[in-house]
Amino acid sequence: MMRHSENTVVSEGATGVGQIPDATEEQQPQKKKFRWKVDYYGILFIVPFFVVYAIFSLYPMIYSIALSLTDYEGFNRDIGLVGFVNFTWLATQPRFWQSLLNTVMIFCMNFVPQMLFALIFAAMFTGKTYKMRGKGAFKGIYYLPNILTATSVAVMFYTLFARPSGGLWQLLTHMGMGTDVNLYLMPWPSRIIIAFIQFWMWFGNSMITLSAGILGINPSVFEAAQLDGATQKDIFLHITLPLIKPIVVYSLVVSTLGGLQVFDIPYLFLSGGPALTDGRNATETVAVYIYKMAFTGDMRYNIASAASVYLFVICMIVSFVLFRITHSDELKEQKRMERRIAKRGGVA
Repeated sequence: MMRHSENTVVSEGATGVGQIPDATEEQQPQKKKFRWKVDYYGILFIVPFFVVYAIFSLYPMIYSIALSLTDYEGFNRDIGLVGFVNFTWLATQPRFWQSLLNTVMIFCMNFVPQMLFALIFAAMFTGKTYKMRGKGAFKGIYYLPNILTATSVAVMFYTLFARPSGGLWQLLTHMGMGTDVNLYLMPWPSRIIIAFIQFWMWFGNSMITLSAGILGINPSVFEAAQLDGATQKDIFLHITLPLIKPIVVYSLVVSTLGGLQVFDIPYLFLSGGPALTDGRNATETVAVYIYKMAFTGDMRYNIASAASVYLFVICMIVSFVLFRITHSDELKEQKRMERRIAKRGGVA
């Protein structure tokens, strides 16, 4: 019996000694196994976006840049490289510079009042102290023009201001004034009408975006300001505006890029007219100029592509300047904090 028990203890001890390397091997990191269903679902979901972007955005952009360096016009198949001749020719054309000036003027007349009224109405609709009935109905009414097609809006306003059957012209006639006035032949009234159409269509979208930004602010911030005796004006200027600055910057950049590329309303309303001297037009934007150069007349694809590259560079520069201006305060504040930390010996 004693021998049997000793053999058992020895065998168990040998077995325990033999298991020590197994425990050591289990502690070693194991190689990560390939798991398709877990690791690659994200890639599968984003692949369609990159495919669509490459086909409909990246390829046309690269192709336009390539065409801007050629002499491709009309149905000519003998394409040759000409370098920067197209860009030089565009820089000497009054019509191109007039289209750029028209774009800036229409954008400024539209965007400044749009953002101003959007901020005011967003503050009214989201204010806690000012009780307003039917806020949802008013928001829907103001946003409604944004979902209408540009063609419908252009035809509606063209009919409204047309002479002699337009409603506004008939109203002026019954009032005994403006019977000989044709607004479509006057440069500034035409620009103002187009700017008003752009304002009318996009005001609701900007208001809803800013309202969402204001509603995202913690209500306790406003309550604390009211307890400290701050007025509604002080709350709006010193609390609301700084906290929705990212939303304002987003609206500013998106609206600026959209304003520089505006095409539908100026083209559908008056097709860029009325005409000025030297082949210039009063409401012809850069996008309308590009379309006319490429798909009307001699179909000068090279010139249209060069103008597209000009527009692309302008959009890039404007975006960079806007981001630098809007983020300058944050950079200054960050530098001040770094200086304070450095003065305190690296202790925040």
